Amino acid sequence: MNNLKKLIFLFLICSCFSFSGAHKFYLSVTNAEYVEESSSVQLITRLFVDDFQKLLQTRYDSRVELLRDQDLAENNSYIEKYFRKKLKINIHNQDLQLNFIGKRYEDDLIICYFEIENVRAFSSVKITNLLLTDLFEDQKNLVHFEKDGETESLLLVKDKPTDLIEFD
Repeated sequence: MNNLKKLIFLFLICSCFSFSGAHKFYLSVTNAEYVEESSSVQLITRLFVDDFQKLLQTRYDSRVELLRDQDLAENNSYIEKYFRKKLKINIHNQDLQLNFIGKRYEDDLIICYFEIENVRAFSSVKITNLLLTDLFEDQKNLVHFEKDGETESLLLVKDKPTDLIEFD
């Protein structure tokens, strides 16, 4: 994809998250970065709060409420458990464990932070992202993965939830 197409694509994605209120589309955005100095992969995922809350209520507990002024351990446990089942980072033919760091809220989004520790150098990564696809058929999951200053992007959906990124 040339630079102009990338710029237009990123503008459209950013525009999707720049309004508040009800939405008629389902999209998550995950930014992952390999940090060589700490041998870790750091992930930031943005989801619509109402969609994610509905999913956690459906899957785990109908009383779950994702509120800005609450940091309930039980909710955090559900978040980590769900992400570990639905977002897979596979390096050297091994699914790596996501460690939940925390979350914050921004407008109508929940932003979740994860880290994968002790990651050896690699040239390819297989990513599976099924976030929210069990509740929303039209869910799209955009993943940007950065390594050594190079960023590759994937658009994953329920019918094609896994793809491979190869770095030079």
